[in-house]
Amino acid sequence: MNSLQLSHHYWGLLLSPADIVIDATCGNGKDTLALARLVPQGLVFSMDIQHLAVEETCDYLKKNLDSERQERVVLLHQSHEMLPLIHPVKLIVYNLGYLPKGDKSITTMTATTLKSAAQALDLIEEGGAVSIVCYPGHAEGAREENALIAYASALPQEKFTVYFHQHINRKSSASFLWIVKKSTTR
Repeated sequence: MNSLQLSHHYWGLLLSPADIVIDATCGNGKDTLALARLVPQGLVFSMDIQHLAVEETCDYLKKNLDSERQERVVLLHQSHEMLPLIHPVKLIVYNLGYLPKGDKSITTMTATTLKSAAQALDLIEEGGAVSIVCYPGHAEGAREENALIAYASALPQEKFTVYFHQHINRKSSASFLWIVKKSTTR
């Protein structure tokens, strides 16, 4: 199981059919489709800074999702550093790096990803999570992964549970960071 498959597995364990979720980096639409299938009565906000990614996601959903569920997906052409201010959000997902089959010089950037991750932790409800798949195989991806690990490692354990998964016998393999906001009421 690779990091992306592992992230999808965790999503399935967390989500209920009516949850609200955000795909902060929609790319080619595969994560958005997976989320839409996991929350058939919920809402999916799917966004990307690249217009091409939003178009590809729209086309992919039209081919793979019934029209009723398509209506429950809101596509936004904007950076992940400007998350929609909606509540309650159960899950916010990031699949970092660059658009598959797109311009590899356009990547997510460490500064904006850290800003977005901080916003995400404020937006998610108690018991909700932030899912981040990192790709350290290129220079910015390696910086981004290192900064996210440092950031997540410093989160207060009273408020968050943080998991980090990576193949340790594969050089520069994708990694998966899973951050859960703990419940303050018991």
